[in-house]
Amino acid sequence: MEAITVTELSNRLKRSIEGAFDNVAVTGEIGNYRGAHHSGHVYCNFKDEGAQIKLIVWRGTLQKLRFELKDGLEVTIVGKLDVYTKRGEYSLVATSIEPRGLGGLQLAFQQMYARLQSEGLFDDEHKRELPRYPQRIAVVTSPTGAAVRDIITTARRRNRLVEILVWPAKVQGDGSAQEVAHAIRRLNELNEQLHIEVMIVGRGGGSLEDLWAFNEEPVARAIYESEIPVVSAVGHEVDTTIADLVADLRAPTPTAAAEIVVPELAGMIELVHEQQLRLSRGLRHTVELWGEKLGNIKSRLAAMGPLNQVRREQQRLDYLWENTQRAMQHQLAKARETNASQGQRLNALSPLAVLQRGYSITRDQKGEVIKEADQVKPGQELVTKLAKGEVRSRAIG
Repeated sequence: MEAITVTELSNRLKRSIEGAFDNVAVTGEIGNYRGAHHSGHVYCNFKDEGAQIKLIVWRGTLQKLRFELKDGLEVTIVGKLDVYTKRGEYSLVATSIEPRGLGGLQLAFQQMYARLQSEGLFDDEHKRELPRYPQRIAVVTSPTGAAVRDIITTARRRNRLVEILVWPAKVQGDGSAQEVAHAIRRLNELNEQLHIEVMIVGRGGGSLEDLWAFNEEPVARAIYESEIPVVSAVGHEVDTTIADLVADLRAPTPTAAAEIVVPELAGMIELVHEQQLRLSRGLRHTVELWGEKLGNIKSRLAAMGPLNQVRREQQRLDYLWENTQRAMQHQLAKARETNASQGQRLNALSPLAVLQRGYSITRDQKGEVIKEADQVKPGQELVTKLAKGEVRSRAIG
């Protein structure tokens, strides 16, 4: 038997093994998973209870996965065997990976749900209230799909006064999640000029794969960070996406979203009429109450008014005047009595009263009373006052 080299043996094994296992499906469990290498590739183990093999997932294959690899995850890998001749090692190189039991998209949904829920993106405290009467609505969807037609038709039927701005975006296939997320962010960036009050984001029905853009993280983050309230309208009523859970409100269909967001004009007019009637009744009632109140105030003010005050002061003055007159009359009567008494006393002391009794008073030319004879000189004129009249005389000695 002719001997061969180790290299030749290894090359023969490589050709034999790789040729026999160039397309094989293997079921097992991911082990020793440490994430992607800096090159973007994954190097880990693939095992079951009895054996294990090295597993290689190239960067291109990894980027196509909807779900995340992790230790203990049971999957079915389609790939081929690769022999590294220098070390005599062989590895399974994956070309596709599907989780066991669940489809890849279902697992990806569960993983995304768990991660975003732990971050609080689904919490009610972050939900914003929708405006009751929006005047301008934005719609992020495909410009050619049935969803945009349903939304516009429903909105126009309900209220032609509401403006609708359609921002076209790819909603299915590669790059669709990035387009939807970009549309949401741009509407927020331009809203000072656009004045959008609420946004509908969605598409019509389809398979889980068709709706997948609305289960991806870029769309979820854009909805969560939007300052404009977002209504999610993806697929049919039975479909639930990550976008539905993050949005401020989930509508079961695009048509339902338009019915929720756009207020019905007829209902608004009826409401205005009702409010007018209520306002009119309220005003009448208020006027009546104020009329009664003002009447009471008027009566009080009239009682407190200047004319009444003048009347009260006039009455007070009249009362004081009467009292003053009575007091003056009383004082005058007392004065008369006093004067009469004093007059009688004066009369009793008056020289005239003495004269009435036969006495007289003689005065010289100067009016001085002559009390002694020595006061009179011969030839001096004298005036004697009698009870009645006067006598003029001249002294002779």
